[in-house]
Amino acid sequence: MNKDLATGVVITCLAVAVCTMVPMVGLIGSAFIPVPLIVFRARLGRPAARVIALAALVCAWWLSGPLEALFFGVLLLIGVVLGEFMERQRSLEKTVAAVCVAVILASIGGILVASLWTGQGPLATASESIRQHLELSLVLYRQMGLSQDQLEFLEGSLEVIQRVLVGIMPALVIGSTLMVTWICLLTSRRLCQRQGLPFPDYGPLDRWKAPEPMVWGVIGSGALLLVPSIGAKLLGLNGLIVFMVIYFFQGMAIVAYFFQKKQIPRVARVVLYGLIAVQQVVMLAVVGVGFFDTWFNFRKLEKPLAPS
Repeated sequence: MNKDLATGVVITCLAVAVCTMVPMVGLIGSAFIPVPLIVFRARLGRPAARVIALAALVCAWWLSGPLEALFFGVLLLIGVVLGEFMERQRSLEKTVAAVCVAVILASIGGILVASLWTGQGPLATASESIRQHLELSLVLYRQMGLSQDQLEFLEGSLEVIQRVLVGIMPALVIGSTLMVTWICLLTSRRLCQRQGLPFPDYGPLDRWKAPEPMVWGVIGSGALLLVPSIGAKLLGLNGLIVFMVIYFFQGMAIVAYFFQKKQIPRVARVVLYGLIAVQQVVMLAVVGVGFFDTWFNFRKLEKPLAPS
């Protein structure tokens, strides 16, 4: 067990170090940081997962300082909460909801702590953090060879982008949490199955669909965009972003269902999934498929009978 625990610590700390020191890797790789916690929790139990999480948090603090460590702390929290609810055999929806609640509370707490650390107000602290990440993104774009005209346009729009991102921060937190949770569930399920470790039976994920009443949330959020009030528009925009992420998952479940039904080769699936990931138009189409599945039932799934 000690050897397995040391392996878990090394793997998780190495993942944190790579994401910290190689920003290009960190943009995508950070989503996988909770995975070792889930896998080693299934293998070694709750105490080992806590030790691994604490060691990784200390590593993040040492490498990048307290403010960046808060970001990695939230990612590690996702792994801890997922492992806890998976061990308790909670439903998929309850597990994901618990992760979102935990991340929201941790994010609020992190912003308050950071504001005390910097001596600024919570909103100013969050705004400054967003600005730092935008400036880092500009550096990455410059390294990627983006044209000078595009770079100048982004630099000139930095303040506008910053204000918009501050306004939709709740949706960004919830949406990114849902995305990371989705990636972690799919990845950890595959790893646990390969290693013969216990994993909850969530049923065939390619048949998952959002609750039908959720469509009224989309309609209500869209209606708020028409209200002549900045607050109402921001509320509607935040709602639409979150619902788009949820219906993206439903759309991906439909895509996976038809890939399986038509027996699409693995290589072709990887190419098509990659196309969805990099092409925004295709991604929006997947969201649309998930949304309209509420009425068209593309997979022809049987609807549950209403209780008598």
